[in-house]
Amino acid sequence: MKISGNITSLLVILLCFFYSCQKGEKAASQIVLGTVHQKELRAIPEENRVAFNWKAAGMFPGDTVLLTFNEEFKGQHNWLRLTVAQEIWDRKRIHASIPGTEINLGTFDIKYSSVLVPYEIEIPQQYLSQITKNGISLVLESKSPFWFFEETSAESPGLVPHILSAEKATGAMNDFLDCFLSENSVQAFGWREGTVLDGLWQLYTQTKNEKALQVIQQHLNLFFDDSGNLVYENAGSKPNDNRVDGIESTIPFATLSRLQPEHPILDTVIDGWQELKKENGMIIDGNMVSAEGCYTISYPMAVMGKTRQNKTLIEEAQAQLKHRFVLINDGDFYLRYYTNGRYTYKNWARGAAWFLLGYVRTIEELGIENIDIEIANKFKDAVDIALSMQRPDGLWSCFMDDPANSLPDASGSAGIAAAVMSGINLGILPVTYQENVEDCYKSLQNYITPDGFLKGVAQDNRGGEMLQRSDYRVIAQMGMGMMAQLYAALYQKDNN
Repeated sequence: MKISGNITSLLVILLCFFYSCQKGEKAASQIVLGTVHQKELRAIPEENRVAFNWKAAGMFPGDTVLLTFNEEFKGQHNWLRLTVAQEIWDRKRIHASIPGTEINLGTFDIKYSSVLVPYEIEIPQQYLSQITKNGISLVLESKSPFWFFEETSAESPGLVPHILSAEKATGAMNDFLDCFLSENSVQAFGWREGTVLDGLWQLYTQTKNEKALQVIQQHLNLFFDDSGNLVYENAGSKPNDNRVDGIESTIPFATLSRLQPEHPILDTVIDGWQELKKENGMIIDGNMVSAEGCYTISYPMAVMGKTRQNKTLIEEAQAQLKHRFVLINDGDFYLRYYTNGRYTYKNWARGAAWFLLGYVRTIEELGIENIDIEIANKFKDAVDIALSMQRPDGLWSCFMDDPANSLPDASGSAGIAAAVMSGINLGILPVTYQENVEDCYKSLQNYITPDGFLKGVAQDNRGGEMLQRSDYRVIAQMGMGMMAQLYAALYQKDNN
């Protein structure tokens, strides 16, 4: 596949139109990239692929990209955005400036990113007139290329290069819902997209929002061809069609199983779980028991067991939760436990979210009356541990027990609160905990962008604990999936 690029310069002409995530008056507008004119073609590595066969543009180290446009800025706040089109396992800095001047607008600092994640820099208000006249120049500082989506489908304008122009610096829940209930919320297949699909499913079932079901199908159509083949790329942007890529990749099949319980890929998923099973019955990758498995194995296993009326899978789903009791140790959460006795990622918020969501979703699916009492009790104990570390603002720090040195994580906070609210709705947690949930929900709305994305999310955990402990935060649709689950759980309580 040939992708556009140029060693010395890449002239980008923005054919502009406006798109709004809101209905009615446009509070936020996206000035969207139209076409790319190149002097020379770049080629994606032959072994790689771009998601959904969308068009990507490449920058090599030292390359310059010129963005020009003629539209006027409509808002007081303006951001330039690019969306990652190839998996990133290092750091890339993209410096933005005004051509023909010495004015630096800012730097995209992109670290260890999955595809389909937008990054932004805010454009200083005093430079808007010069930008309109001269455009924006981008220069890549990196040891490797950077690829961004140039063209997507008409349904996902928020994922192509654009300038977001808005009157306010933050959005509201209606902006969030409009954005989430669209193709803009799609993520890489696996735990990221699975979290999004689960958020859409919760919106559909708890709020009776028919559009959520339509968007689920829209997302699935991106990953499955007309013959039912699963078409997606792995964490190296390499084709991984019709394959199951470890335990963290299986959560999307919970949603698929509800809609198409006899889909043949589900047999591949079940076989894959059995291949990973150890002698003691644990389904794990290698020698690591992870919190993700509560959500990415037990939960979809419970759904498949129920939709296929498979008693063995139902029993197995509960067994996998019991195997993960070990992740709660001496009043703390751990993301990982190794069979040699080592623990890592103590009180990492997103790990707590995976644990709690996996437990509560499995209990919901099978019914509290059918769940081993040990599982319900472990969930309740784990909730109390999480609530003991909640911040005064209602959120949870990325490392929950270190609020002084660890900024909040919007994704982990949303996931924990969603699990707590779901437990309240099930009748297994005190209704007094709803105040904790509402405090979190209120604070999370400060992290909604004017066009509805969720920011303030701790980056993917591929940069190690040092990156997680830093103040680095991103926009991430997988965090939106957990925020949607929180919204749906609160909606259910308010309308019962």
